[in-house]
Amino acid sequence: MPRRHHLYRGHRAKSLNITEEELVEVRARERTFDGAYWRTAMKSFSMGMIILRLFTRAFYKIGIVFVVFGMAVLGIAVLRRKAAGDVFDQRQPFETAGFWVMITTFITTIAYIVLLVMIMRL
Repeated sequence: MPRRHHLYRGHRAKSLNITEEELVEVRARERTFDGAYWRTAMKSFSMGMIILRLFTRAFYKIGIVFVVFGMAVLGIAVLRRKAAGDVFDQRQPFETAGFWVMITTFITTIAYIVLLVMIMRL
């Protein structure tokens, strides 16, 4: 089975010569597209682990909410990446995926409400 290469403007990624301005644009899209979701997921995992390791059993549920929220954001990042196609193709204008933003907003709101209720019950 032939190996599939990722292409930019019809060229293999490793053989493409792009200008500095285009490189800055590709990096900005990468930070926006992947970086934000992955950073949020990793920070949520970290916060959940810190709560689970340092605090008493009364706070375990709060730590678990952070871990579950991190897993949900990570799942959104993976699914968004698969569904988006080639967001780095400069010929196509960059569009924010409203569906994924709405899903992220919904999950974040639910997580905050659950955390607020748990903290009020302590």
